[in-house]
Amino acid sequence: MKHLNILTSLVFLLFLFGCKEDTIEPDLFGSLTGEVIFENTGLPAVGATISTIPATGSMLTDGTGKFEFESIKTGSYSVKAEFDGYVTGSENITILEGKTSNVIFKLIEKTGGNSPPSPAASPSPNDGSLNQSLRVNLSWQASDPDEDELKFDVYLFDADMSNDSIVGEGLSEPMLELNDLRYGTVYYWQVVVKDGEADPVYSPVWKFTTSPFPNHSFVYSKIKNGVFEIYSGDMANEAYQLTSGGSNYRPRFSPLGNRIAYINANYPEKRLFTMNRDGSDVSLVETAFPIDSKDDFELDFTWSPDGTKLLYMRGERLYLVNIDGSGIEEFAELTNGEEFVEVDWNGPESLIAARTVGNRPYDSRILLYDENGNMVEEAVPDVPGSIGGPQFSIDGKYLLYTRDTSGFEAADGRQLASHIFLRNIATGIEIDLSVDKPLGFNDLDARFSPDGALIIFVQTNNFPNSQKDIYVMNMNGEGRLKLFDNAEMPDWWD
Repeated sequence: MKHLNILTSLVFLLFLFGCKEDTIEPDLFGSLTGEVIFENTGLPAVGATISTIPATGSMLTDGTGKFEFESIKTGSYSVKAEFDGYVTGSENITILEGKTSNVIFKLIEKTGGNSPPSPAASPSPNDGSLNQSLRVNLSWQASDPDEDELKFDVYLFDADMSNDSIVGEGLSEPMLELNDLRYGTVYYWQVVVKDGEADPVYSPVWKFTTSPFPNHSFVYSKIKNGVFEIYSGDMANEAYQLTSGGSNYRPRFSPLGNRIAYINANYPEKRLFTMNRDGSDVSLVETAFPIDSKDDFELDFTWSPDGTKLLYMRGERLYLVNIDGSGIEEFAELTNGEEFVEVDWNGPESLIAARTVGNRPYDSRILLYDENGNMVEEAVPDVPGSIGGPQFSIDGKYLLYTRDTSGFEAADGRQLASHIFLRNIATGIEIDLSVDKPLGFNDLDARFSPDGALIIFVQTNNFPNSQKDIYVMNMNGEGRLKLFDNAEMPDWWD
């Protein structure tokens, strides 16, 4: 291997460190001002008590009936104004970063002829419940002695108050479905009961905890709001979003299965990141030579067999780098105008397979290298039509790759009949595994299951921009089973 002496300018270092993604989001703050007056007279309510849910402290209005919270964490709140002899005022507000929110209360004098409703009680799930799913049905009971119609507001916030919000407002029924909760999180919730006459009544604060992260076997990319995000899932088709912020794709499990590497395209140049299986502990792989090639979404990199390094491409060169970005080395270089676009590394045979692409998307071949970066052979030559892959079998004796059997060659790279092939490296004999592929569809992005007994892949109609779905099938090409809709770039680790 050719070790590089990397001399990076101060400007580049400043840019690089400026681009590094923080794993801890800072607290953001705004401010809240308000005024409390009596509705019947319009005079200021001097000494009214002001408080918030979630709690941020309380204060009394000044001599003009006004109040101010100078620094309050961003989020959604219920603000209360209380004054003896008057119905408690309640308003829902949102605090934005660096902005001042304002609220005005007009307190109504109590008539004494109406009784307040009961506090919400009998919560479900029970207070302190554990191992709740990511979809929870909240319910409670409440009554009113005057048989007034009741309305309910529901507040939800987590332990560090980083996700506090009004999740239900003016509800007519004592129930609410919560969706898209986070694994392993303690959630607190509270119900406010209103009868439209008496003061709002606040329930105790209850809590429940969602189940621990289950270490799903599958990771994949999916377009959400026009950009890629990374999800994990299992055979039951349960999906959980691991990334946010957009332009995250091509997830790859580490050999031990404890980390996931992926590409992020939010920077001026694409970057490699790693994270835990649950999406936590996100870390940038800092390198002077970011991953890049002619087709952003065909880019594929690989872990070293021991899980300490990543092998990736930038144009005509392959680079090897420690996962913390140190020790970068040039691994191999093409000198004929081609670029690397996909790569895989097999430990037992000490081989690297790399797919190249030329000036046209269908000019492509698969090369084998030893672990010193020396080219061993051309495993798959440039044939009519486009190819994709490769991935080694567990023992390193076979290559899994895809090829458009129609031989169609278009400038936009469209394929008409891409099949999955299993190629014996020693003999060159290939087996077509796409025996049950529907006509007019392509099989793409094929990979072995962790035990080598199954194949996971993407099936899509050959019409451009068609929906992509992830399937699994037996090694003989039979028994196709759809796992995930509108999903691509799969990887599998048990």
